[in-house]
This record gives sequence, structure tokens and C-alpha cells, in this order.
Amino acid sequence: MKYEAERIYIRAWTKEDASLLQEFQVGNREAIESITAGERDESFYSLDGQTGLIEKWIEQAKEGTRYSFGIFLQDTDELAGEISLFRIELNGAEKWVIGYATDRLHQGKGYMSEALKRVLHFAKYETNIAQVEAGAAPDNTGSIRVLLKAGFQESGTHDVPIRGLMKKHMMFTISLKDLE
Repeated sequence: MKYEAERIYIRAWTKEDASLLQEFQVGNREAIESITAGERDESFYSLDGQTGLIEKWIEQAKEGTRYSFGIFLQDTDELAGEISLFRIELNGAEKWVIGYATDRLHQGKGYMSEALKRVLHFAKYETNIAQVEAGAAPDNTGSIRVLLKAGFQESGTHDVPIRGLMKKHMMFTISLKDLE
């Protein structure tokens, strides 16, 4: 299914998108790894690695534990980024978290703001998700701006392991019942 916004649309990944996702991951590797918890080896960036990732995301969507989307430009169908909602368990509590990355060629154009609003609308009206959390490093001012623009409220800090080091992140929360 395709979910349209003003200049972009989002849609769930398919196995046929593996080479497109691989190109995105490789082209934005340094930036993504600087904000992503967990380690990624070379096999992650292979076509097989990306195919397996998409297959896992498809299964998780069927289970209702993760919803991952590509962000595409309306005019050209060019991939501009990716965005995912996923369920985690932290200290015995279940939480829904959103994570996203914009292609380096499309940063600062407002595409992620459109995509985030569209995904939150999807979460409110097509899932049972009531609240979503997000984290951003304090120096990631673009991401913080995107979250605040979408209606997220600052809700504290959390240490996140990035490249083997704990890095403090600002945390943000939005209640979907307040979403228009």
C-alpha cells in the first residue's frame, strides 16, 4: 500500500527493493552508523543482507511488531529515505519507537517531516499503537527539529550504545490520541 503526502509517499518495502535499499545503506553508511545502535558487519551491506532484512521486516509487519517504509519522491519515485516503527521491550515495558534516515542528497528539504507525519497517521488509524517514542543525539538538530515539528515532546534522556560507546540521546514522546 502507498501512503501519499504532499511531495513524498511512503510504502512498505518489498523483496524487489533490496538493491535500492542496499544502495541507500551503502551510500549513507557513515551517517547511519553514527546514529544507529548495534554493530553492522560487511554482510549487512550485501545484497543478500538487505534481502534478508526486508524479508525480516515483512514478517515483523505481519506479526504487528515492526512497520518499515521507504520514502519516495512523488515526482520521480526516487528513494529519499527510510522510516520504521518498531516495538521494543525495555525494563519490562513495551514501547513503540520510530527511527528514520534521510538520504544525504535529500537532507534539509522537509521530506522527513512529511514522512513522519504520514507514518504517525498510519500508526494511529491502522494499528493499535497509542504512543511513540524517538531519540536523537543532542547535536542532531535536524532530527530534533523534525520531531518537534511533528508534535513530539521532550521526555528525558537515555544512553544509547553507538559504535561501542554510550552516547546520551534526548528522548521524545507523542501520544497518538492527540494527533489530528
